[in-house]
Formats: sequence, C-alpha cells, structure tokens
Amino acid sequence: MSTPFTGTRHLLRLIVRRDRIRLPVWLVGLGGMIAVSALLVPPIYDTPEKIAGYASAVGTSPVSYLMSGRQAGIDTIGGIVANEISQVAQLGICLMVMFLVVRHTRTEEETGRAELLRSTVLGRHAATLAGLLYGVAAALLIGLATTASMLAAGLDGVGSATYGVGLTLLGLCYAGVSLVAAQLSTSARGALGLAGTAIAIGYLIRGVGAMQDNALVWASPFGWAQRMDAFGAERWLPALPLVALTAALLLLAAWLTAHRDFGGGLLQTRPGQPRASRFLGTPVGLALRLQRGLLIGWAIGLTALGLLYGAVIPTIPDLVASNPDIAQVIGASADAEQALIDAFLRYIFLFMAVVSTGFAVTSVLRLRAEEESGRAEVVLATRIRRTSWVGATVLVAGLGALALSLLMGLGLAMGYGLGMGEWDRLAGQLGGQLSYLPGVLLVAAVAVAITGLLPRWSLLAWAGVAFVFFQVMLGETLRLPDWVDGISPFWHLPGLPVETFEPLPAVTELVLAAALVLLGLCGYRRRDVAAG
Repeated sequence: MSTPFTGTRHLLRLIVRRDRIRLPVWLVGLGGMIAVSALLVPPIYDTPEKIAGYASAVGTSPVSYLMSGRQAGIDTIGGIVANEISQVAQLGICLMVMFLVVRHTRTEEETGRAELLRSTVLGRHAATLAGLLYGVAAALLIGLATTASMLAAGLDGVGSATYGVGLTLLGLCYAGVSLVAAQLSTSARGALGLAGTAIAIGYLIRGVGAMQDNALVWASPFGWAQRMDAFGAERWLPALPLVALTAALLLLAAWLTAHRDFGGGLLQTRPGQPRASRFLGTPVGLALRLQRGLLIGWAIGLTALGLLYGAVIPTIPDLVASNPDIAQVIGASADAEQALIDAFLRYIFLFMAVVSTGFAVTSVLRLRAEEESGRAEVVLATRIRRTSWVGATVLVAGLGALALSLLMGLGLAMGYGLGMGEWDRLAGQLGGQLSYLPGVLLVAAVAVAITGLLPRWSLLAWAGVAFVFFQVMLGETLRLPDWVDGISPFWHLPGLPVETFEPLPAVTELVLAAALVLLGLCGYRRRDVAAG
C-alpha cells in the first residue's frame, strides 16, 4: 500500500542529482558573498572612532533603514557586519528558495515530467514534500555558512547564531510562500511572479516601517527576523511568528495539493483568442507575447519601487537636522540638504538600474528556455531564420529595459514631486535613470553571447547580475580595488545628479554591447539547436 509520501526519498535524490551544478552555484555564490563581506568588514572598522562614525552616519540614514532595516547593535562590529550583509543575505536566501522550490514543483508539472513520475509508485504529496525539503536544506546550508563566516570573523557566538537562525527561518518562511504560489498558479512563471511579489512586499514593508520607526516592521517576515536583535538583546520571541506563518503556509500548500487537479491551479489562465493577429505571427510579436507577463510584472514592481523611493526623499532634510556630523562632512552650507538629496538620488538611480538587469537577463535567457522546451525547434522549422528569432528576443529585452528605465525614473519623479512639491526636476530624474541604461544593456549582451556560444552554461549570465549587485551594495564598504570595481559596467558611468554626464563611457558600453550581441548571433547560427 502506498502512502501520500511514498517515493519522497528517491525523488529527493533525483532532485539533488539534477541540481548537482545549480545548487553548488547558489551556495558558493550567495554563501561566498556573505562570507567575503563578513570577513572583510571587521578590518575596515578596527577602531572605536571608526565604529562610532559608522553608527553616526549609517545608523541614522533613511537609506540604510529602507534597505537593511534597523539593525540592533549598530555601534558594535557585530552589528555593522550584520547590517552590511543583510541586503544580500536576506534577499538572496529568499530568492534562492523561491527558484529552487518552484523549479521542482510547478515547473515539473508544467513540463510533464511530474506526470511521468506520478504514473509510477509515487505518493500525491511526494513531489511537494521533496521540493520543500530541498529548499529547506539549501536555506539551512546558507544559514550555517553565514554563522560560520561570522564566527570566523571573530564575532560574538550568540549574536552570530541568532543572526544565522533568523536568516534560516526567513528562508523557510518564503519556501512556504513559494510552495503555496506553486499550487495557485498553472505556470512556473506565474508562481515565480506571485512568490517574487510576496518577497518584494515583505521587504518594502519592513523598510518603510524601519524608516518611520513604527510597528509596521511587525507586519513583515523580514521585520520578524531582524527583531531577533542579533548582536543586541538577542530575543528569540520574534522567531515564533516566523515559525507559525511557515507552518500555516505549509498546511495551506498541502490542502491545495490535495484539492486541485494535477497540473492545474487555483488561478486559471484565461483562454486565448481563436485567431492570432498578424503581428503575433512575426518573430518580434511572438517574443513580445511570450514575455508580456514578465514585462508587466517588472514594470509594476519597479514603478512602485520608484514611487516609494521618491516619497522617502522628504525625510532627507530631517537626517541633516538630526545629525549635524553628516552636514559637516558634506559642507555646512545652504546647499547641504540638496547635496544630500542628490547623493540619495544617485544611489537610487544606480540601485534600481542594477535591479532591472534581472529583467534583462531573464528576458535574454528565454531563448534557452524555448530551446530546452522544444518550442524553438518548431518555430525555426518555419520560414523564420535563426537571426530573426534571436534578434527579436534581444530587441524585446532591450526595449523592455528602456521602458523600465523610463518607468522607474517617472515613478521616482512622481514620488519626489508629491513629497517635495517640486515638479521641475522631472526631466533630470528621467535622464538620471536613463544614464545607467548602457550598463544594463551590456550585462544583457553578455547573456546573449553566453547563450549563443555556450548554451549549456547559460546560467553563468546570472553571475554578472550577482557581481554588479555585489559591487554596488558592498563595493565602497569593502574598499575593493579599482580593477575589481571596473569589471562592473556601472562603475564607469557618471553618477547623476552628483556628477556631470559624459557621453564617452555610455557610447563605449553601447558599442561593446552591440559587439557581444553580434558574437552571440554568430554562435547561435553555427551551433545545433538545443544540443549545445
């Protein structure tokens, strides 16, 4: 007699076998960034004066509150390390479990592989449990790596353990969210969209609550994990809501699994039109249709992010008033407040541009996904040429990145105008966001070249996204050498509105991007489709 969990152990072994490269890449990439940061930060703040300066500047910064929340013990080296790694560690572990859980649940059903396995002696809940255990194991490994890195850096043992436990529980919570999303949606893209939206909402709620210093932080799993106060009071009570929510999500996922049709979901897709338009019959029309949901989701999320950041700007003058030391550093003059606002805008322009590289690379890698599914072969069996097929996807990725830059700049300008009552800087803020577009396109072009020349290693394109994110988040803190910073295309672009725009770096990066795209096209034309 089989049980609902029959075959879980064998299915888990199969998952580990299939992800023998993917999982180590996640662990080494994310765990490595956390470890490097934890080990390199303490030597930078090696005197009481430097620690006090960090606590005075960063510990009262609204940007820091928005990005990392209110870290306990910010006047200690442990609190500084925790604050510096929080953005990468918390967002990284949530995204990791999201991709891993959805990949081995909803994606398996969508491709039909799960149906083949279910035709054997496999319990109804075996696939769901195996995907969950896999995500839990990955989160535990990242939590252990984080704690070990902090201990290796000589930080307090209790604080290191508290931070690692909070980070792991946060990952487990969003593993439950991803599992529920996989039951709700009928496609992997839909499940990733739902889970990604939940991550973004939780992160932003914690950030806004931290800025306003109110109870809003208790409405987010990110806030619960941080309220464990690692390197501060070390409270374990906030772990209870994380455990309770995770348990509730798992029960909900189990109930949905038992009460839905196999391959179906609670949110059914809308039937399409009986006849396709002429535009849909073109390579560009098909590529745009395939990525319509992706583009709309990113557009809504990044526009909302721009509005939020723009609305935060009115708090910047309060920072100057409450912390005279920062005003003195930038120059105690009538323009001091505006200088700080400009520095904030520069950081936000850069941060949102780096985030948008995620869309550009995802859009380009759609080429490989279409190959692996066999749909590209069907399309290329018609009159459509390979260059047209690849070029259409690249065009959609480029135009999508341009549209996102405009929407991010517009959202920021609207938030700024509503918060400050000033609408005369709209063009400047749009231009500031667009100034980083060449960097986004260059990262996407690297993905095109890898997909065309080394299709089996297409996932390496995400290494570029991870590096530019790491360089922007931690480059200045870790004082990386110029040659390391120079690998990031964003490092070469002028930072508006603090710096004056210079066209040469932007033009150079656009030329390099075009060359990489041509290289990828040549590689795609010469290799076998889906054979690598």
